[in-house]
Amino acid sequence: MAAVFNVDQKLEALKMEIIRTFDELYQYLSNRRNSLLSRLAKMKEGHDKNVELEEAINQLRISKNQILATMTSNLVGGLLDTMKQTLDRNIEMKMAEKVKVDNLEFIEFRCYSDKIRKTIDEIDLFEIIPEYVRRENPILKVCNFGSGNGELSNPKGMAEDRASNELYICDCSNSRIQVLNTEGKYLRSFGTDHLKEPFGICLSKEEVFVTDQAEESLVKFSLAGQFLKETGSRGNTEGRFTGISGLCHEAGLIYVCDSNVQRIQIFDSNLNLIKEFGYRELKLPKDITVFSDRIYILSRDNNSIHCYNRDCTLQNIIQLTGQDQPMTAANFFTIDKKGNFLITDDTANNIIIFSPQGVMKHILGRGHLYLLNGIVLDNSDNILCVNYSFEDKACFQKY
Repeated sequence: MAAVFNVDQKLEALKMEIIRTFDELYQYLSNRRNSLLSRLAKMKEGHDKNVELEEAINQLRISKNQILATMTSNLVGGLLDTMKQTLDRNIEMKMAEKVKVDNLEFIEFRCYSDKIRKTIDEIDLFEIIPEYVRRENPILKVCNFGSGNGELSNPKGMAEDRASNELYICDCSNSRIQVLNTEGKYLRSFGTDHLKEPFGICLSKEEVFVTDQAEESLVKFSLAGQFLKETGSRGNTEGRFTGISGLCHEAGLIYVCDSNVQRIQIFDSNLNLIKEFGYRELKLPKDITVFSDRIYILSRDNNSIHCYNRDCTLQNIIQLTGQDQPMTAANFFTIDKKGNFLITDDTANNIIIFSPQGVMKHILGRGHLYLLNGIVLDNSDNILCVNYSFEDKACFQKY
């Protein structure tokens, strides 16, 4: 008498085989992760961490095709293929917590024996390196130091007109604004009759706003460079400044960091004072930007980002962690599309990238930057920055 084909038994056996396979996979990945953590802990400062890291990460890359082949080998015959489709709808999977190791994020892959949520071909273990890896070295250096056209001396803040792809750079020691394209080619300059030490700069659709540290003033020009208006002087009363620094423009308003008075002053586009905020909450505010309906302020004194609502009430303080040393000369920052903070650190001469939660993720520019200041992201998400290097006088770099 022929044996009876018991569908329930075959289905249960198949289920247990799938569970066993995933249990083995989980154990394998756990062992590899522990090995990786151990290797990362032993890395010494000064080594090329990215090379070692990439080598270690490669050990974690699992071939989905190999795993799928293992699963398929257990699905014998067309009848069991049909059973698998039914099984896939009923079995759940629980996966993945992000584990933060030093300044990088890895995916910890967890499979629980009775919870399988997706089929194996939906699992992606490859995208585990942050988007800024392999961008440590500049793809462009423009080494022009001096006072001529296209030459910079002690550059500070910078801003981009994304409509024209033009960069406006505070050429501080030359008391002017220089306009370059995103390849560092000189276009024009202006402001020598109205600026002494331009520090911060921002743009509206029609105007340029510049902070002058020598005069403690806020100056307005047209995009073509025509002087329009100036306000402010040294002092701590409303409309005056002591330590004027970074600024930004948003929705017709100009937000200006008054660093030593430890406040933000807000002006309209005609440079009329609207209000101030942040006093007793901020410590040495150096730069400011608006992102996703929030106001973010870089506080240099305690390595933090202060986040305010549009009504200027403090929402939270993001502590910046993971860097080797405090950023005592962090003057400028920008925010990418994912909310990561890109901060210029003149202490370590690096661009340091922090997650939206304030955890250091990556470092760019080691060995290439000195006296680093302005930073922007262009339309292609390239990082553009200005600095002064005693060695090669590289004032404009692209990453």
